[in-house]
Amino acid sequence: MPIRAMTFAALALLTVEPIRAQTPDLAPYLIGDRAAEVALARTAAPANVSDAATVMVLTRKGFVEAARGTNGFTCLVLRSFAKNIGASDFWNPRIRAPHCLNAPAVRTVLPEMLKRAEWIMSGVSPAEITARTQRAYASHTFPMPAAGAMAFMLSPRQYLGDSGPHWLPHVMFYYDKSMPAATWGTGGVTNTLIDGSAGDADSPVLTLLIPVRTWSDGKPAPSHGGL
Repeated sequence: MPIRAMTFAALALLTVEPIRAQTPDLAPYLIGDRAAEVALARTAAPANVSDAATVMVLTRKGFVEAARGTNGFTCLVLRSFAKNIGASDFWNPRIRAPHCLNAPAVRTVLPEMLKRAEWIMSGVSPAEITARTQRAYASHTFPMPAAGAMAFMLSPRQYLGDSGPHWLPHVMFYYDKSMPAATWGTGGVTNTLIDGSAGDADSPVLTLLIPVRTWSDGKPAPSHGGL
């Protein structure tokens, strides 16, 4: 092979290798038993909600519908790459976060969740996901959360991180980040019952997390700040 061709080939390898290094083997993020993933997703909300919800499961092409619902809710199990870009556990295959979103959230919050999973499973780097997300919000391809957009995260089987796998059952409400977390009494106040998560710097969505008393199966949750 001519020296120039060899040089170009070497440069090509150097160019693509960092992108490959950012995306690990995705097999551990998949749950091989579809019925088991559907059942896990339904634990996000009480049975009177989740039994009639649409359920989505993760495949190598992203999330796909596994069960059609009738009540406007959609349940799915988010993985670690739904976390903030740059989070220390962004690539933690043990994380399982069952969500059950209501109809306003399905219309306006779920699209970004689904698209990120699609991008991840197709090998798009986190840096490129950040850029694409910014463009999608700027062009209104990703809408802002609708009034009343919320999700249940009440699963007793949730695994949210190695340092605090189960945390607490909670509900989440989604808002425009232009309304600061301090408006809701969060903003770093340690004795509040409302946690505010600003999310990724590239996302204009503010998520409020409110702990509740019981898991989706009715069992009592640990106490939290007097709740």
